Amino acid sequence: MRDHGLTPARVERMQELFELALEHPSDERHAFIATVLPDDAALRDEVLGLLDAHALVDSRLGMPLSSRLSGVAATGDAWIGQRVGSYEIVRMIGVGGMGAVYEARRADEQFDKRVAMKFLHRHADGPAAVRRFKAERQILASLDHPNIAALIDGGITTDSQPYFVMDYVDGKPLTQWCDEHRLTIKQRLGLFQQIAAAVQSAHQALVVHRDLKPGNILVTADGRVKLLDFGIARLLPAESDADVGPSTLTSVRSFTPEYAAPEQIRGEPTGTGADVYTLGVLLFELLTGTRPFDLRDHRLAELERVVCETPAPAPSTRVGPERPEEVGERSVAKVRSQIAGDLDAIVLMALRKEPSRRYGSAEAMSRDVQAHLDGHPVSGRPDGLVYRMRKLVARRSLETAAVTVAAASLIAGLVGVSLQARRARAEEQRAVQVTAFLTTMLGSANPASLGKDVTVHEVLDTAARRADALVGSPALDAEIRNVIGDTYMALGEFQSAEAQFGRALAAHRRRVPEGDGRTARAYARQSNALEYLGEYAAADSVLRLAAALLQRHPDDDPLHRAEFLDQRGRILGRLGKVAESEPLIREALELGLRYAPDKDSLLATLYGNLGYVSLELGRVPQSESLYVEAVAAARRAFGNEHADLASLLSPYASVLERAGKIEQADTVYRETLAMRRKLLGGEHPEYAWTMFSYADFLLGLGRYDQSAKWCREVLKLRGKSLPDTHPAVATAMAVLGRSLDGMDSLAAGERWLRESLRLRQQALPAGHWLILSSESILGGHMVRAKRFAEAEPLLLSAERRLVVARGERAPVVRDARNRIVGLYAAMGETAKAAEWKAKAMATP
Repeated sequence: MRDHGLTPARVERMQELFELALEHPSDERHAFIATVLPDDAALRDEVLGLLDAHALVDSRLGMPLSSRLSGVAATGDAWIGQRVGSYEIVRMIGVGGMGAVYEARRADEQFDKRVAMKFLHRHADGPAAVRRFKAERQILASLDHPNIAALIDGGITTDSQPYFVMDYVDGKPLTQWCDEHRLTIKQRLGLFQQIAAAVQSAHQALVVHRDLKPGNILVTADGRVKLLDFGIARLLPAESDADVGPSTLTSVRSFTPEYAAPEQIRGEPTGTGADVYTLGVLLFELLTGTRPFDLRDHRLAELERVVCETPAPAPSTRVGPERPEEVGERSVAKVRSQIAGDLDAIVLMALRKEPSRRYGSAEAMSRDVQAHLDGHPVSGRPDGLVYRMRKLVARRSLETAAVTVAAASLIAGLVGVSLQARRARAEEQRAVQVTAFLTTMLGSANPASLGKDVTVHEVLDTAARRADALVGSPALDAEIRNVIGDTYMALGEFQSAEAQFGRALAAHRRRVPEGDGRTARAYARQSNALEYLGEYAAADSVLRLAAALLQRHPDDDPLHRAEFLDQRGRILGRLGKVAESEPLIREALELGLRYAPDKDSLLATLYGNLGYVSLELGRVPQSESLYVEAVAAARRAFGNEHADLASLLSPYASVLERAGKIEQADTVYRETLAMRRKLLGGEHPEYAWTMFSYADFLLGLGRYDQSAKWCREVLKLRGKSLPDTHPAVATAMAVLGRSLDGMDSLAAGERWLRESLRLRQQALPAGHWLILSSESILGGHMVRAKRFAEAEPLLLSAERRLVVARGERAPVVRDARNRIVGLYAAMGETAKAAEWKAKAMATP
């Protein structure tokens, strides 16, 4: 006899398991429950008993189905022909344990539109099921991509059944459509890229699908992919989401085993890496017609062993005799030859067991697929010189002879220099000549003057590998690494630049183990790359090593000293130590004016950095004056269209905004955006920096929809040209969250604000003013949501610590105080609101 003394929590869990089981075909439900409850026999028996009763009484377990939804498999469904809202139901499309989907048409004579309507079954209207249904509806509302079926409408019927309306997708499951149309490997890769684009868009909206499979990916007659069914999708975690959506079900593993990632099989928290793994399974199946593992009739323990421990096979080894006909080829060997190599590497990288070792994003995986299609090297494959040269030859057959001669000459020259440098001092002149040649060749690729050309990457990557031959000539090795690193910096490839500067530093240590002035300059270069990556603490640590060496080996060049002081002050400012940074940058400017009064390129940088510090100290008029000088010097040095000019115009626009010169600020922002996009390209980190600055400007004007649009453009670069450590990512998230708040999308706004705070906590030292600012902004959100008890301690604590970190005059302190004014005004505590308003007004 079963124990009916169940706790409320256990009853709810039993209900959720029952509802999840109903989503499976009837002959698979017992196996599903046995899989998810291997160690709880009592609860397993309870759920299995419910399922048996459900089958015996035609799904009437004391919760009768609506007459319209009873007997859904039978003809004459009562929904058909009925009108719900503005829609008339035409026919049933599909039915599952939790709900049914119908085709419907707009019926209000406004316009004709074919849609799909999804209803929650009456027998599944428990609190957990309703939460999941509403979570799916909310997730769809947050997604906007041409390859994702869009949410159109939603509501509740007159008898209290929730429903939502989606785009109607007239298509067939992915693998079926591909095989019926005998798509080639290349055509299948094109469809895969549509899928990856949809998944990437969902991830950028903080949504993980968690159930990607051919049945949830339809292809229309014109070859357009549509991603469906976000029923077990989840939003990336936010503290306030503890009771929302399918992620609330603990210890229950919702997945389709054949497509599930190892972390899903183990019941661990899942992030975007789980979808990347499933993309690997889908690509494996698109290429071979099979999946990596045969998991039929496996129990949970066997699933874990196979998926979590067994290495995935290379797709090219799984091509069967029937595959050539399905992909329009003549032989198995031909199919295997198309998959072996790059495509094997791409799939196997996506299928790695550890999420951190897979592709960092769906977009990164798609880029590798495109690289393969274009004949470029793929990042998932070991890229030795022979491999890269073979790709180059295949891609540019007409240029093969010239490229081969040039490459051979360069390799021979570099290797020859290395050998000669070890054998005789007399050959050092030849090394200088080779260095001059490389400097000219690579320096000419600077995108600040010629624009961003993808061939520059090929030159840099190849040159970096060829430089390995110079290990025996450290001086030459270091110089070439610096040239390569400087060009990577100009391209915005800061991680690659930092790696090259690290190699240059290692070469200097081989040359002079105890270090000297050139070693100090190598440290400074590496620190600069780390700064641009947003790793300010690491940049500061490395620059301190340079400072220690310069104390022992002083640099007599006053301009070198000015550049070093400027860099040191700039990094201190990024760390929030603005008061400490000001005297250093001011001294650097004095040195520049004294020793190089006509060197406008240097003066432009120094004026600009002092202007930034002045703004952070709340001295807006002084900051504006300094930026006017900086921009004028930059125009004299570079003309009216140059990347270095744009780097000053962007913060100058922010200063104009602070000064209340809104129209002028808008003009300068637009000029900067156009200039940076033209010179650097739409994925360059500096262009992203201006985009989020402009988004923040629009936020201040109350143009929330436009602000959100620019923020999403920035976040499209996350995982591409912007690592999570880059400040543009967290800042764009914060601005997006506030913009969504302004449009009354409070739940979505809070998710972005919390994700921004989380990234800053990971990337910055504890107590950094940007972390405190994020906490204050989150407190302001809570005021808007009328969660005053949560908002008050957060706002007051953030303000106190911001005063300590930045001082009374900092603009960020004034902003924090204004949020406190808003808190007490909303609470009706007028005296406290007036007190804090006076404090805010006292802050410049």
